[in-house]
Amino acid sequence: MNIPLRQPRQTRFTRRRMLQAGSAAGAGLLIPGIVSTPTRAQSDQSGTFRAMSWETEAEMRKWQRHLDTFFSENYPNMEVQVDYGISWEEYWTKLQTTIAGGAQMDMSWMHDSRAQSYAQLGMVMPLDDYIAAAPPEGWPDDFYQSQVDAFRYNGVQYALPYDWAAGGFYVNLTVLDRAEVATPTAESTFDDLLEAALKIKASAPNPDEVWAVRMPTQSHDTGWIVRNFGGNQVTADPLTSHFNDSNTIAAYQYLYDGIWTHGVFPAPDALEKMGVANSVAFASGLVGLAYSLNDEAFVFSEVVGDDAEWTMAPTPSGVDGRYQFVGGSGFSIPVTAEFPDISYEALKYMATDPTTAPITAEMGSMFVSRMENWEDALPDPEQADPEVYKEVFYTLGSRDGVAPLYFPGYQQWDSTIYKKNMDQLWANATSDVAAVLQQVHEETQAFLDGIEQ
Repeated sequence: MNIPLRQPRQTRFTRRRMLQAGSAAGAGLLIPGIVSTPTRAQSDQSGTFRAMSWETEAEMRKWQRHLDTFFSENYPNMEVQVDYGISWEEYWTKLQTTIAGGAQMDMSWMHDSRAQSYAQLGMVMPLDDYIAAAPPEGWPDDFYQSQVDAFRYNGVQYALPYDWAAGGFYVNLTVLDRAEVATPTAESTFDDLLEAALKIKASAPNPDEVWAVRMPTQSHDTGWIVRNFGGNQVTADPLTSHFNDSNTIAAYQYLYDGIWTHGVFPAPDALEKMGVANSVAFASGLVGLAYSLNDEAFVFSEVVGDDAEWTMAPTPSGVDGRYQFVGGSGFSIPVTAEFPDISYEALKYMATDPTTAPITAEMGSMFVSRMENWEDALPDPEQADPEVYKEVFYTLGSRDGVAPLYFPGYQQWDSTIYKKNMDQLWANATSDVAAVLQQVHEETQAFLDGIEQ
């Protein structure tokens, strides 16, 4: 199956397309022996069920299968339309304007970095009454507590989590072998990473046209780096900014230097300007190490194919220990849902049902929110080494994982304070990291004070 490098925005799945895609994928994607059965009489409800997602075509395959199964077994007269493949930044703008404008939206993908903001703004429905009436099997004890809590606001549940994700490196061994660089370990430091990056770039046939390591720069994706440098972004009780802490500044100085002083990390928009996806840049050798989450393993496997030898590796250790990103996503019901009861049934089935969990885990190389299914996420040996995958993402993520502190208004803060200021560094409009971080600190503290009040 050919997978588009970039999915066109606002593409729609109808149930008919889902059925066609499911039939076409049959032998390659469907998991034999796991077939859900109807748990209720079919309803004659008709209408169009609408959902929105940031997932790409490849990532949507598992969800399209679950949606098709759920609606064909329970609501066969309903049509399903999913707008998917929307870029990360555009997704949140579009979701907010859709709900604020009163347009029908029955289900939305929700990220733990945005859940409290949408709950605070009254844009998604509280789920406690639904959960009390029809709780997911084993809720909440059988689920990752960090992800259950991540989708609560003021003690109320606003989304059901569908995964627990950990960060790590995908390693192009062909590139590292050329540079005579060893695969990083959990004991490797950030200095070790920079040294390796310099060797990787220098060993390339065209060093001025490649980088070495793709590192994250977004607010929620850099918290673990800051923690490894001994700093912090924001702490709670009371909400306090630490962006002007010397260790926090050192972490962002490291990222800035990697991009602009040494030229070994691509700037956030560098690959996008080339029209190249992260996995494609990795497969083609534009970067030797690419930071991403565990659920991208199947994408890397499909894109790389036989073009390069590759594996996975842990992110570095810090000055006082090791911190690794963990987080996740879930499903919410927007307040403009036309079919909220059906929405809850559908999202509960997709996110928590014991029959869908192993399918989601295997098709998405995901640690689903139901803890007992962690082994189902281990990739096929033909895709990636399952033992390495387990060590890098599950074992170390469970031991060293740290989730960012997501406070109410995080989405607004991220776009109007963090991104506005930090983009100056990532675009090299200024090289004064300390000054930019001081500005972020002052604006952040004023923002947090407003929340506390």
